[in-house]
Amino acid sequence: MKKPVYKNIYSDLEDGGERSKVAEREWKALCFDLEKRDLMTDQRKRIVDRLVRERVEYEFLFPIAIKAGHVNKGPKGGEFVNLHWSALQRTKDQILKLEEALRLTVDRVAAPIGKTEKKTKASKYLGRLGPN
Repeated sequence: MKKPVYKNIYSDLEDGGERSKVAEREWKALCFDLEKRDLMTDQRKRIVDRLVRERVEYEFLFPIAIKAGHVNKGPKGGEFVNLHWSALQRTKDQILKLEEALRLTVDRVAAPIGKTEKKTKASKYLGRLGPN
């Protein structure tokens, strides 16, 4: 797969020039990381492209969503969810899925730093048996 031409992809948008610069930067950084770890394949390039587009969307949606907050006031005094905020959360979830597919994330289950297991008589006894 060839590198997508982000300049053409975002050309119709008002802030397309800025978006294409962010996309180019993200593409280079992700490709460099995957090539350094010897994980780059054509299929991963397609995933990188989708991840780049999601990250660009997140970068440009974040200021809009933060400005309004996650809850808006209705004309009659009620509250409703800001749709930009909801879209931002969906984009964030999609980014996480794509990063996990590319093996870019740190394992979610990590041992707490500096915390040791409490030794009981049973754990000492079972420890003698060794790993199964």
